[in-house]
Formats: sequence, C-alpha cells, structure tokens
Amino acid sequence: MDDTPRSQAAAEWRANGAMVMAAMVGMSFFAMITYSFSQYLQPIEQELHWKRAQITLGFLLFNVTVALIGPFIGVLIDRHGARKVALPGAVLAMLGYAALGYAGPTLRSWYLIWLAFSLCAACIKSTVWSAAVSRAFTAGRGLALSLMLCGSAVAQFLAQVVTNALIRDHGWRAAFHWIGLGWGGLMVVLVALFFHESSRRPDAAALPPQGGLAFRAALRDKAILRIALVNLVSSAAGGGVTAQIIPLLTETGLDRTSASGIAALAGFAGIAGKLITGALLDRRQGNLVPFTSFALSAIGYLLLLDGFHATWALAVGVLVLGYTAGAGLQVTTYLVSRYGGLANFGTIFGTLASVLYVGSAIGGYLSASLHDHTGSYQMLLLIAAPVSLLMGLLMIGLGPYPRFDAPQ
Repeated sequence: MDDTPRSQAAAEWRANGAMVMAAMVGMSFFAMITYSFSQYLQPIEQELHWKRAQITLGFLLFNVTVALIGPFIGVLIDRHGARKVALPGAVLAMLGYAALGYAGPTLRSWYLIWLAFSLCAACIKSTVWSAAVSRAFTAGRGLALSLMLCGSAVAQFLAQVVTNALIRDHGWRAAFHWIGLGWGGLMVVLVALFFHESSRRPDAAALPPQGGLAFRAALRDKAILRIALVNLVSSAAGGGVTAQIIPLLTETGLDRTSASGIAALAGFAGIAGKLITGALLDRRQGNLVPFTSFALSAIGYLLLLDGFHATWALAVGVLVLGYTAGAGLQVTTYLVSRYGGLANFGTIFGTLASVLYVGSAIGGYLSASLHDHTGSYQMLLLIAAPVSLLMGLLMIGLGPYPRFDAPQ
C-alpha cells in the first residue's frame, strides 16, 4: 500500500469528498447570516422607522447568544459527533431564518425572533463542520478545511447578489422567507444525505487515539490564547465593516445595485484566500502566512475611506478584505487543530469561535452606533486599519507545532 502523503490525501478525498461539499454548503448558510445583514438595514429602517443601532442590536443578540452556547455545542460534538448536532440544527436554523420576515412592528418581536434563531444556528456554526473535516483528514487537512470554509466566501458573493435582488423585487420580508427555505432547504438535504464523519476514514483503524490538549490546558496555552486575542480584535473590526458594508458603500455615492456588486467581490477573493492559504499551510509552517492573513486588512480599510474618490479603489478595498477574511478563518481553524490537537477540538475551537462571534457582534453594534453619532463610517475605518496591522504582528512567533501522542 502506498503510504506517501499524496496517496493518503487521495484516499481521504475518495472517502470523504461528499462530506466536505455538504459541510461547505452548511458553512455557507451560516456565513450568509452575517454577509446578508447589511442589505436589510435601509429597507427595515425605512419601513419600520427603527434606528440602525436598534436594528443591529438584533444581530448583536444573535452573535452573543451563539458565543455563549458555543462551548457547549463543542462538548456535544466531542461526545456525540458532529452529524447528530448538525442535522437537527440545520432544520431548525432553516425555519428560524425564514421567521425573521415576520418581525415587527415592535422591536421586541425583532429581538425575540433573533434570540430563538440564534439557539438553532449555534448548531450549524463553523465548529460543527470544522470538527468533522479535521477528524476525517490528516495529509490533506489544509485543503479540505479550505474548501469547507469556502462556503463562507460563496456566501459573501451570493448573499449580496441574491438578497439585493429579492429585496428589490419582493421586499425584505420575502427575502428572509425565500433565503431561509431555499438556501436552508438545500443545506438540510445535503447534510442529511452526505454529512457523515470520520468512521468512513480509510485509515481510521490504523490510527492511534487522537491526542491533543485538554480544555483546561488549552485555556493556559500561550499559542491558543494569542490566536484567540487576534480573532477577538480582528473580528470586531471586520464585523463592524461587514455588518454595514452596503450603507458604507452607498454613502460614497454608489447606488444599492452597484454597492451590492462590489460587496459581492469579497466572495471571490475569500475563495482565493482560503485555497491559497490552505495549500500553503499544508506545505510549510512559518510566520508569513498568519501575518499577512490579518495585517493586509489594513490596506482594505484605508481604501474604503474613499480617498481616491474612485470606484476601483473601493472594489480593491473590498477584494483585500474578502481575501483576508477567507485567509484569516482558514489560518485560525488550521492552527487550532495543530496547536490544540484533535482530542478536544470541538470544545476548544467552539470556545475560540465564540470569541470570534463576540468580537463580530461588538464591532457590528459599535459601527452602527458610531454612524448614528458621527453620520459616517470614517472613524470606524481609521481605527480598524492600525488595529489590523497590530493583530498581524501578534501572529508572528507562535512556535513549532507540538506533537500529541495522547490527550494532555
């Protein structure tokens, strides 16, 4: 039997390729929640006369709730497997997103639906898909994770185009209904048919028990803590811009259709970021890939300040942010699997993902509040640029990957 890394990776893909595709679609639906949100701000503001900060508070509630229960979802994954969490979660999340179209006329209904939806959506967040893929692949893990995570990049493109078209032609309420039942329905079907885990791994019987850090040890590990800090701060900056990207672009003078087209470019760049980063991580360990995956965002934020007063500059800024969003998530998922191991990957990554959602929620709400008080997004971008550079620098010097023979 050929035991070279290339042949092992090929065997892993033959056994688990369909599972990766199902996970990618599940990842895309969860990511769509974030990337479509900015499309709803202005229509809801015009119909229901709520302030942007009030509307965004629902999204903040969603992210905080997902963050709080994220570690518990990770425990369930480690104990019972990802499929038993993902399948019922997919069905409930599909229905929950569609229900957002019934919100109003009171803010209370908006917040209550977001709260109920967040309890369901926590079962289809990145931890579920990452845990299954990480356990099914060794030689090809970087590429497998990058393809799975491409779901978020697909969502960056489709969420902008599809949501804008549905709102324009049918209204924001119908957009929630159609996306929830259509996109969510596809997720449910694919997860039910193809999302099976590492029991199908071709070399599973020959592998020793998977090692890794115990959860408490991970909470003290310097590399894990540094990765968590970088994700908290970076997601606050990135989440603030992502949640407001359509209003941000239209305030430069673009119409909604043009703004949606530019925002959709992030999806293509995100795919490139994940695939390039995944391939590089499979080949070498070093500081350059983690550094650039976070630090390059500074260029994107500065271009969105519209100092050139040119559409091309805005487009390049969005492309840069799309690339780093894809690369950053890919780097984080991969590094946690290496520095934390796989024995308790669900719990560790679930907790770190919760940190990311907290940062995104805080950033989204603060960006809306800054706009309500200053009338523009300039302050947000001026803060985000140097912060991103600093976070990139913190990713330098994490040290060599540890070797795990048994849980520690």
